[in-house]
Amino acid sequence: MTLVGLILAVLAFLLAWPIPAALARFRGDPISEVVLWQAVGLAGGLSLIGAALAFAVAPGATNLPQGLLQLLRGETHTQLSLVAWVFLIIGILLIGRLLGCLVLTFYSARKARLRHDEILHLLSEPSATYPDTRIITTDEVVAYCLPKGPRKGTAVLSTGLIKALDEEERTAVIAHERAHLDFRHDVLVIPFAAWHRALPYFSATAIGLNSVNRLIELMADDQARQRVDPHILARAVKSAAELNPEHRSDLSAQRVRRLSRPLDSTRIPVRLMSIGLAAVLLLVPTLLIIMPATFGI
Repeated sequence: MTLVGLILAVLAFLLAWPIPAALARFRGDPISEVVLWQAVGLAGGLSLIGAALAFAVAPGATNLPQGLLQLLRGETHTQLSLVAWVFLIIGILLIGRLLGCLVLTFYSARKARLRHDEILHLLSEPSATYPDTRIITTDEVVAYCLPKGPRKGTAVLSTGLIKALDEEERTAVIAHERAHLDFRHDVLVIPFAAWHRALPYFSATAIGLNSVNRLIELMADDQARQRVDPHILARAVKSAAELNPEHRSDLSAQRVRRLSRPLDSTRIPVRLMSIGLAAVLLLVPTLLIIMPATFGI
């Protein structure tokens, strides 16, 4: 199992730095990118934990599940060296930290969402024009959404945005926010936020979280195309960027460029290739852990 541990450690390193750095520069279909980021996160965590546990189990184990089962039964714990015990503790702590941060992130997000909803109802009024939309009084150009459950939630617009945009542009902005709610993009981000919380010193976690935050905006734009003219939404994004310094970013420029032209006709084949690559990324550490003989180890 020592060789398996070394291979998993190398794989964990590759998934912690060079692969995320390369993926962050990739510009393609946003769904394809999100699928790949999910695979990188899962495969990276599996490789990291698997490497620690592989170094810990007895040398005689043919695979990691067998070695762990022998330890749980008390059959091989006396054979473990001090170094093996250290790796075993590291592996257990990693599992606990990753799962704990995931639960904590879900809980924190839910608590913040409920608190935000309470404050929003105190500081805003329901829109008489747009359903499931509330209006906050501020000169700032603001638009966001607040999820409440599966395909439910509230779109929030500021009076500053309403004044800055025409009727078609406001409708396009709401369509973008409704896309976030319909496809629960807030849930999609949580695993990456938990990943970053658990391993903040790994550059891959920050890159992954920032990339997914960018990608969900592009995904919402693509879904909004089915309801509104993309050129109108592009115009709204550009107007908001000109009025609000916080919106003057590379992301706004990228959104305007994508909305100003048709969707890439090759996006479906790219998605299929991405799914295949993601499956390979997940399959390699899984097979190394469960059936190392598959690789001749």
